[in-house]
Order: sequence, then structure tokens, then C-alpha cells
Amino acid sequence: MSERDWQHVLVNELVAAANPGSPRRAVLARLRQGLAVQRRNAGRLTYISLTGTEGLFRAVPPRDELAAVLAAGLFAWSCGKSEHVAGRNFGAAFGRNLNRDDKMRREKRLIDLLDTDETELPYKLSQAVSLMAAGGVALDWALLIRHIDNWSHPSRWVQTAWARDFWSAPTTEDAASSEQSPPTTP
Repeated sequence: MSERDWQHVLVNELVAAANPGSPRRAVLARLRQGLAVQRRNAGRLTYISLTGTEGLFRAVPPRDELAAVLAAGLFAWSCGKSEHVAGRNFGAAFGRNLNRDDKMRREKRLIDLLDTDETELPYKLSQAVSLMAAGGVALDWALLIRHIDNWSHPSRWVQTAWARDFWSAPTTEDAASSEQSPPTTP
């Protein structure tokens, strides 16, 4: 199984676990509990994070377990309200569907998050995911796993991508004005 395959398998299983018609509440609760343990233990993976999850992490390579468990815990934390949509990274999702004032307030949180080291990442991401879930904003959860896994890369390419996509996301006022303005003809 390739790197991307296991990420998509995991995300598909998470989406199925959060299905409102037949939710697997025990699994989601265990994932939330694992996230809480990661938050208290400075991002370290513990045995409790992997048990009681009905084999969700069986295809995850050992080197990627921490990122996978964190992303799964965040998904469960959002109760599935932040759905999966391919290609939308966390920065784009975090800046989506906001008016100018809300975007300015959220910008401060993003800057704080981008300066976070791996030990505080579970705590800061859970706060940010809560805000996105409240607005029903979807993101690419498989991409989030990859980004968490590369959070400490020396080039900080993840943080750069999140910042770029956050600030390029249009505000609700921008979206409304582009819908109302007539097309220009040369």
C-alpha cells in the first residue's frame, strides 16, 4: 500500500465512523480520548491512542502513527462536522466563509498556530478545528495527515502553504461582490 493509499483508507474509515445514520460512537469517543491524552502529553503517542479503535490504524506505517492518530482525533473532535473534501488544505479551510472582521480575528490564531512546535500542535489544532467545525467547513483530512507528519520540516513548507492559502481565501464580502458585479467585456 502506497503512502497516499493508507491515508485515504483511514479517512474513508473515519467518515464511515461519523456517518449520522450509523455512527460508531465508541470509536469516535476513543479517538477524542486519544487526542486529549496527546494534548496533555505534549503530542506524544501513547498506547491509549491506538486501542479500542477497531483497527483503524492497522495500515498506518509506524513512522506515521503520531500524525495519523492526531488527525483522526481531530476528526473525531469535530464530530465529523468538518467533512472531507479533496485538495483543501488546513489554511484554506481555516480562512473560508469568513467576513473581514472574523478573518482578522482568526488571523491571530493562525499566526500563533504557524509558530507552534510539534509539542503544542495537538492543543492548537484542536482549538482551530473546533472553530472550523462550528462553521461546517470541510478540509482534506488525508492532506492534513501528511502536513502534520511534515510539520517540523526545516523548510517549513507546510506552514508556508497554510499561510498562503489562508490569506488567498476570499472573505464573504469578496465572494458576494464578485457574484453581484456584471462581467466586464473588452
